[in-house]
Amino acid sequence: MNKREILKRVAKIKVLAEDPESAHADEDDLRDKFICEIAKRKDALGKRAKIVLSTNDIDFPRWCA
Repeated sequence: MNKREILKRVAKIKVLAEDPESAHADEDDLRDKFICEIAKRKDALGKRAKIVLSTNDIDFPRWCA
């Protein structure tokens, strides 16, 4: 994701703020995609991002409205 794509997604979330459920879903998606992109790196930051993403493998209910 480049800066322009991120800013576009943030602008969309601002518009969706009137519908909190949609805004929250888009915010979660943006963060997930950003962390996934960082996790592709081979450096220390990429390794930490992979650890953050490992919570996706923990079995617990994720509540959404």
